[in-house]
Amino acid sequence: MSNPTSSSANQSLDDAIKAVSGDLTAAPATHQIDTWIGMLDITGPGSQGEISLELKNLKDYISTNDSANIAHTLDALGQLTTKAADEDVDEEVSGKLRRLGEALTKASTSLPK
Repeated sequence: MSNPTSSSANQSLDDAIKAVSGDLTAAPATHQIDTWIGMLDITGPGSQGEISLELKNLKDYISTNDSANIAHTLDALGQLTTKAADEDVDEEVSGKLRRLGEALTKASTSLPK
């Protein structure tokens, strides 16, 4: 992630985990996705660029109500986020990234593919 303060990053991850448990196909989800994209550094290390691209895809699929591609993208985001957890050096952030990755993967299975 780009370089926000540690408490800010932790709160953002908590918010993301909570949001993924909600309705990701709803219009408010696109605002949350914009927030997440803004926190990532596209040219940053590790998976950040790939995650940013998938988030942009997710926003597009939500706007067209394309549930199959939403599910596929949530699964890809789950995998990338779990991968990012292994790239992060902060143990607390890594743990939250793993939980977020699991929540994204779980959310992907709740939609038709």
